Amino acid sequence: MTNLINKNNIKYSAEDIGDALRTIDPKFRGPSDEQIPIIESLHLGPTVVIAGAGSGKTETMSARVLWLVANGIVRPEEILGLTFTRKAAGELSSRIRKRLRQLRKIGYLPIDAQSKSEIDIAVSVSTYHSYAGRVLSEHAIRIGVDATSDPIGEAAAWQIANNIVNNFASEATNGSDISHSAKTIVDKVMGLSAALGEHGKTTAEVREFCESILDKFATISDSQSNDPVRDLQSSLKERLAILPMVDEYERYRHERGLLTFNDQMSLVAKLVNGEFGQEIIDAERAKFKIVLLDEYQDTSVSQVKFLSALFGDGHAVTAVGDPNQAIYGWRSASAQTLDTFGKYFVGNSTSECIEHNLLRTWRNDENILKIANETVDKIGQLIVARGGKAASVKRLKLRPGAGPGTLLCGQYETLAMEATGIAEHFEKHWFAPERLADAESPQTFAVLVRSRKYISEIEQALRSKNIPVEIVGLGGLIHVPEVADILALLRVLTFPDNGSSLMRLLTGPRLAIGAKDLAALGKFSRYLIANFDQSLSKTVGKIMETPNADVMEAEEFAMGSAIEALEVFEKAPRENFSEIGYERLLKFAKELRELRRYLVGSITDSIMEAERFLFLDTEVMVRDGFAQGRKHLDAFLDEAAKFQRNGGTISTFLEWLKIADSEEGGLKPVSVAANKHAVQILTIHAAKGSEWDFVAVPGLVTDNFPSSGKNLDLWTSNSAALPISLRGDATQFDDFVFPSNSPKHVEVRKALDVVKESWKKRREEEEWRLAYVAFTRAKINLIATASWFGNGMDPVNASALYDLVESVVDSVNPANKIFEMAKPTSENPTRTNPRTGIWPAKSARADLVRETVEFVSKNSAFATPQDLLDAAKTPEQVGLANDAIALIAEVGERKADLQVNLPTRMSVSTLVNLAEDPDALALNIRRPMPNHIDKYARRGTAFHLWIEAQYKDPQVLDEDDLYATVGAQVNADEIPLEDLKAKWLESDWAERDPAPGGIEVPFETVLGGVLLRGRIDAVYEKDGHYEVVDWKTGKTKSGDNLAAAAIQLAMYRLAYSKLFGIALENISAAFHYVGSNETVRPADLLDENQLISIVTGK
Repeated sequence: MTNLINKNNIKYSAEDIGDALRTIDPKFRGPSDEQIPIIESLHLGPTVVIAGAGSGKTETMSARVLWLVANGIVRPEEILGLTFTRKAAGELSSRIRKRLRQLRKIGYLPIDAQSKSEIDIAVSVSTYHSYAGRVLSEHAIRIGVDATSDPIGEAAAWQIANNIVNNFASEATNGSDISHSAKTIVDKVMGLSAALGEHGKTTAEVREFCESILDKFATISDSQSNDPVRDLQSSLKERLAILPMVDEYERYRHERGLLTFNDQMSLVAKLVNGEFGQEIIDAERAKFKIVLLDEYQDTSVSQVKFLSALFGDGHAVTAVGDPNQAIYGWRSASAQTLDTFGKYFVGNSTSECIEHNLLRTWRNDENILKIANETVDKIGQLIVARGGKAASVKRLKLRPGAGPGTLLCGQYETLAMEATGIAEHFEKHWFAPERLADAESPQTFAVLVRSRKYISEIEQALRSKNIPVEIVGLGGLIHVPEVADILALLRVLTFPDNGSSLMRLLTGPRLAIGAKDLAALGKFSRYLIANFDQSLSKTVGKIMETPNADVMEAEEFAMGSAIEALEVFEKAPRENFSEIGYERLLKFAKELRELRRYLVGSITDSIMEAERFLFLDTEVMVRDGFAQGRKHLDAFLDEAAKFQRNGGTISTFLEWLKIADSEEGGLKPVSVAANKHAVQILTIHAAKGSEWDFVAVPGLVTDNFPSSGKNLDLWTSNSAALPISLRGDATQFDDFVFPSNSPKHVEVRKALDVVKESWKKRREEEEWRLAYVAFTRAKINLIATASWFGNGMDPVNASALYDLVESVVDSVNPANKIFEMAKPTSENPTRTNPRTGIWPAKSARADLVRETVEFVSKNSAFATPQDLLDAAKTPEQVGLANDAIALIAEVGERKADLQVNLPTRMSVSTLVNLAEDPDALALNIRRPMPNHIDKYARRGTAFHLWIEAQYKDPQVLDEDDLYATVGAQVNADEIPLEDLKAKWLESDWAERDPAPGGIEVPFETVLGGVLLRGRIDAVYEKDGHYEVVDWKTGKTKSGDNLAAAAIQLAMYRLAYSKLFGIALENISAAFHYVGSNETVRPADLLDENQLISIVTGK
């Protein structure tokens, strides 16, 4: 029997509460006719609310809570609200608390019967994962699981999987059945592990299933195989081969308590459905009498299993969702989840599940709503076409007083023209007087992309119109020019065969190498390859020895070998290059070797070093100003810091970024707040739950949107996918059944084609639901675009989605088709006539900065505040002068008591600075300033690189024999360096061999809670005694200067001791001053405790 609220106990109606709230907040709209039945429902059992986009579901849910609490049905703490993102949870929680406080002020809240005081207004609102994590942490000990630590993120999980796959013992699996690269297998291991947990299956069950299907291949009666059948067989074998890796991946994480969010959800589902489940169920149901589930269409199999176990059997659960926004099918969420809600939550009770509709949108204007509803109709048609029911697919209704809205479309020739069209459209409205006049709440803008390949073009087009841009999400960030430049440099430094990254740097603004010099570098590279120069790396050598001619001829290898050529660029024939090109390449080659020295540090340190090398920090500040300039660089550093916390290296971080870029739907659900000060560019998946006044949706072309997908995630061809019959939602899908009675290969293929076609239709439905999400983000203005040419040579037709938008535009206002062109008969003009441009782009802000610098440089500083006031001539200048004086005084007061914490990572030179002058170091940490690197510092670096080359990169080919370099000019700075080389070759050290691995020894060691890192120049060994040597190219130090410098030696000595487990008394340390050929061994070097006291100050 359904649990009903007694009508006689109702004191306030929804309208009563709305009227009361309006006495405090006149802007409060109050409930609509559509919302009132939901708010005032007397049904306290399973309830489904189909809530369309922008229909006010958050306000409705909070109003339902107010009505229940005000009428004494439940207390606030007896209500549980769950949603997917922290942003949504925060909005719902703050809205409920705000309204409850207002009701308490009005006197509408009941008095606590026991304490005779006002009731507490605390309501439990959290994310699904947070709630699951709380339940698991309280009870995981019952199933022998350590769930006390916070869950690890996807980056940390990837690092674990990557390490396992790349170090997996070959004899532990059948490697011959693995047909993909290690990087791809990492993804498959993670995907299969997540699917097993999601659907509550084991590797043993998967193994049994795969082996049973493979056995049936023996029943095939002919030998005429085909690709689909071969794909099935190979995917089954590969799945079996990676199962041992999945076992190891799960064992490693579970033994160490390194659970992912997916692990938490699958474990808690297992927990509440197990032998201890009833006790947990009773406790949670007693605690929460009312449960609200937001965005229910996005819940996965394990989430439904967990929640229905806790709150099934007729509990008062209300699920709110929109089947048209079910866009996470790849995460085991389904549009049919709302249809099956009653089945899971009614359970064995006599209760019934009732349904409400909330379809009036309070967001979209009329013409935007038209295209949204046309999209809804298309979704319904697709569902019916595959034999489903479209009853739950409902159209949205227009709100009273809605504006007409503007819907536009355009089909351009190229992607660049499409981006320019969007930028020109936005420009008119971004700089419109009415927008600029509303400083507090200006209209917001967004570009929602289906594919990230559109991001760079659109960003450039917007910036060319002086419109600020924000790229949202890691996958999008790596396409931003400044971040892409950093990644190019790091990839060149890390991966010697990454030629495309080198090309970006060579042709970029810092080097600007022209075609002639690129050709000369390529010629030099080919010469080295042809002569198999021993000074090239092993990587190139291995590639050269491969029997595969395609690898040798590949463009990436050709440019990759150019990286190797830069390593020995001093051997290049100067006459083949332009004078400036040769000088730039020679300098760049030396700088690359120097930069590699910094890669031993943290990921964030490497990124910041790359940023400084490329002058990007200055460039973005000039381009976008102080407030917005660094936002993309800082966001990227934040992502790197997250990865770094889990012990990642720079190489694994770069590999991880490729994964982030390839994830179509994003790595995880995110919440995006509309930015009033920039046009946001983000994926449609990331845009869900947000709204903007103006929205552009580009790329409505065949195979891009709707997307055909790179790979079909179907188990018959994808070894990472769980077979349908093992899924918890198997009844929702058509599945492959191996034909019986000695089938022929063609019969097996037909059966495979049937399930493949069914799977593709479901994917197509999801693409149209994604379009619905994109269109319904726009409030007043929506533009959808396409272009004939992307990156390929041939034109691509507009998609059916664009055709639909175009038909609606034609029916509403044909003039809003802002651009249209017939199908081109020529090839892609951007390929036959490549576009050129300048990066960094010129801007008015850059000109203003230059003018400001020039003005300041011509005016001297004021000696005293009074001098500044005396110089002020107008009232405005006097006011500015007083403000400046006040600010200077305020900063001075702050400095007096300023406490600066040491960084968690320091270089050895920073340790020396700490010992010499702590105050100066604190100031530099607080306000870091770029260091001036003089010619002597550069000379020292060049000398160190030369020393390293003596041991690591001996010259095999004689340059004079190779090329006759005529007219070579010698830089004046080179003369002292040559003297240093000669002096060193005369020293005793030149005659000695360093200890194994004893040149440029990188180290990291913890001292007093701080990570110290650095490089030891050289280590020598004789009769079991080691000596650490630091080369000095400056003047010999003595006295206090030598004592301060000796801290560096003490640190090197201690680091080497820890690094190789050698007793400290068996290691000495010395400075060798090369210029005077003098070796100085300071006495009484500091020990570990004394070095720690410098760090701790104790």
